[in-house]
Amino acid sequence: MSNLQILSTSIRQLDNLFNLKDLHIVAGNEKKHEPYLFVRLDTTKELIEEIQKEDPTTQPLKTLRGTQGGTYACEELALAYAMWISPKFHLVVLRAFLAMHKQQNQQPKQIALPEPEKKYTFEFTEYELEQLTWLSFSHKQMNDLLGLLIQPLEALGSRYSASVYSHHHEYKRHYTESLDTIKRLTEPFKKSDRLNWKRVIHRLTA
Repeated sequence: MSNLQILSTSIRQLDNLFNLKDLHIVAGNEKKHEPYLFVRLDTTKELIEEIQKEDPTTQPLKTLRGTQGGTYACEELALAYAMWISPKFHLVVLRAFLAMHKQQNQQPKQIALPEPEKKYTFEFTEYELEQLTWLSFSHKQMNDLLGLLIQPLEALGSRYSASVYSHHHEYKRHYTESLDTIKRLTEPFKKSDRLNWKRVIHRLTA
């Protein structure tokens, strides 16, 4: 939260509200400018209503008791209070708010770094990796078959030609993108003597 300084005096803040008594003191502390007199004005009540119409959840004015208490108001009300005191004081407060917002904009903002990609560790049996490899190879075989069927189906005017064309091109991408992962998983087992393994391992091609 940036500090609001008016004539070298720090204005207390609470939940983005500003202490009107602090403003009152800075302005000269005259009895006729007490914050409670400003709060009672019809124009002040109307301004509060307008602020709450825009956002019913907001609390533009808050009064607290105790040594640290006082009347706290949102920026719009604080500026209206300053104008009620005098145009000159309003200009001082307005410039103080502008300086505060400028300071806020100049503060370095923390850049949200992308979260690292999640990694998982699994254990596979050789047979499970063999099944995975056959699944990948079977996918490629079926995808190649779809590619071969495109022109014959188009020549026949078949209503399936568009779907076959779409499936061939879309699902071919999935096979290509997963191929490196399959190869990385199966790399340690290429020298296995299992017959089914020998039959499929060399078929892992793009």
